[in-house]
Amino acid sequence: MWRLRRSVKRRILFFVLLAAGGAGIFLLGGAVSARRAAKAYGVLLEERDALIQSAKRLAYVTVKEVKAGESFTPENTERRYLLSEQAEEGIAGEVFGLAACANLPAGSIISTALCGSQEFVGTERECVFEDISLSDCFPDYEMVDVRIRYPNGENYCVLKQKRLRRRQENPEECRFALTEAEQILLSAAQYDTEVYKGAELYVVAFVEERLQKEADSFYVPPAQIILQLKELGTEELGVSAGWYGLRESLEQRLGDSF
Repeated sequence: MWRLRRSVKRRILFFVLLAAGGAGIFLLGGAVSARRAAKAYGVLLEERDALIQSAKRLAYVTVKEVKAGESFTPENTERRYLLSEQAEEGIAGEVFGLAACANLPAGSIISTALCGSQEFVGTERECVFEDISLSDCFPDYEMVDVRIRYPNGENYCVLKQKRLRRRQENPEECRFALTEAEQILLSAAQYDTEVYKGAELYVVAFVEERLQKEADSFYVPPAQIILQLKELGTEELGVSAGWYGLRESLEQRLGDSF
């Protein structure tokens, strides 16, 4: 029977041990590399997970287009968990009962800046006007002041911070939700535009309504309107006894200018 020589056996054993050692070193290196990679990627995964957790927001999202001035309802808005870099304090906490301040496409996150108050006073009614200048220059639902300009150049604010509603079918028409006192005040201003030829009512918009305060000037109506406003017992317009003197002075100046 053929037998391997001792030198050959030694060589075979040497190569076997060499191969086993190489395989062991390879496996050990792979294990060390895998461990290092797992540790490195574990840190990255932890950082990514922390980032995702910090970006989670519970927010209201439009499920279909919401027009400016349209109320948020369960039919057009729902609450979802989502990822966003927007600060939590900038996301609206509650929207039902409020209205959109701009046209919002489906999928829009509703922020506090996009919500407008829908709280109405009991005497508020929608009033339609066609004799207020410049109303066609502003978009629907714009926040505006209604002012009066007299022929002698004097200029006063009649209504402050009102939402202008317009219809494309009639660009000269504008609509406002006005209280009883505001309706009386605006009718007095319309009376003045008829009495003092050249006087006009017009609207002006805010540059940034959330950062600006209301107008400082105020319109003083005729004496009989002042009396009517005082009888209403409203405090919203700041009617005082001093208005009589202010109105008398205004009429004197207007008379002199004519």
